[in-house]
Amino acid sequence: EDSRYACEAMRLLCLRSGARIRRADCIRSARRHLQVYRPSVVVVDLGLPDGNGADLIAELAAAETEKSAVLATSGDDSLEAEAMAAGAQGFLSKPITSLAAFQQMVLAALPA
Repeated sequence: EDSRYACEAMRLLCLRSGARIRRADCIRSARRHLQVYRPSVVVVDLGLPDGNGADLIAELAAAETEKSAVLATSGDDSLEAEAMAAGAQGFLSKPITSLAAFQQMVLAALPA
């Protein structure tokens, strides 16, 4: 997430859910984090300053390593189909205003 305000809102939602987080404000930074950390869930903003988040989602879906649940987020609901086609397990429309909806989407994306 490249927006400081959206990132802070999502950080608070994650913390209220008991999650530990790593923030990346661009695809390059996300790739660096993903080389070190193996998160259970990855939330990818589709509109990042250095590229299309759907490309990162496709990379994660094609990776040979243990898969993370991947959720896409955008303020443009018309990008949901692109995110799902790239391999996202869910789509969060911004702004995310409900802790319950956020938690439900994350839990639905996790393997049983």
